[in-house]
Amino acid sequence: GIDPAILPHVFEPFFTAKDVGKGTGLGLSMIYGFMKQSGGHVEIESEGDIGTVIRLYLPMA
Repeated sequence: GIDPAILPHVFEPFFTAKDVGKGTGLGLSMIYGFMKQSGGHVEIESEGDIGTVIRLYLPMA
């Protein structure tokens, strides 16, 4: 799972928990932006050693 201390920041542009040079920190930020522009939203749940679930919700067309 994702550390609770960093969970509020995972959708910020250029935020990454990876080692230097191993990620741009744009992936979740781009997903968040796309969802907002599409009228949807994102939910994220994370529990320590269990894992993380990210749900994407789009409006019905």
